[in-house]
Amino acid sequence: MKLGEIMKLSKDTIAIIKNFAGINSNLLLKQGNRLSTISAQKNVMSDVTVTETFPDFGIYDLNEFLGAMSLFDDPELEFSDKVCKITQGNMSIKYYAADASVLTAPTKAITFPEAEINFELSNQMLTMVQRTASVLKASDVSVVGENGQITLVVGDKKNATGNSFSEPVGTTDKTFKVNLKVENLKMIPGDYTVSVSSKKISRFKSTTNGDLVYYVAVEADSTFDF
Repeated sequence: MKLGEIMKLSKDTIAIIKNFAGINSNLLLKQGNRLSTISAQKNVMSDVTVTETFPDFGIYDLNEFLGAMSLFDDPELEFSDKVCKITQGNMSIKYYAADASVLTAPTKAITFPEAEINFELSNQMLTMVQRTASVLKASDVSVVGENGQITLVVGDKKNATGNSFSEPVGTTDKTFKVNLKVENLKMIPGDYTVSVSSKKISRFKSTTNGDLVYYVAVEADSTFDF
């Protein structure tokens, strides 16, 4: 888009930005229609194509930016070089850009390696995993492959006698235990195709929200017996 053009954000894009705020409070908009974010620890990354076209603009505090937008029922955005003007009627807020040098943002796209493990994760199961982890105060999700079956296990991997939840999600001819941190499973609700590489990275590719994808680092103590 050209600087000075007025735009409105779709509900889907606002939902994506809210989700990204849970991964990183920074967001570096780049010219075009792709949004991407990476956590401060560099262990979660996400990107997606949206319907809007943005200019280059840095946002230091996404929740503050979203809060400013929420003050209006139907806000319009006008980006200039250093300012985003949020308006409705005669009311407006000037929101100043942050310099890219102070923001944590992806520097390059991820080239995902060959995945040896693949399964489908429904929105119902994703929600169940997140709710169960909250109820059981569990910090870990393990993807376990043994005896021809892939099973999701929610619990505390350091406590063998701790409460846990399990549910089969697929089949496999391999033996493995992939450990993920619950706090890193910050996906927007939806169905996902999950792929895991023994190079210690997983990919959650949406099948219900366009080309939305999340990359999540696999914990170092994961095992791949193949």
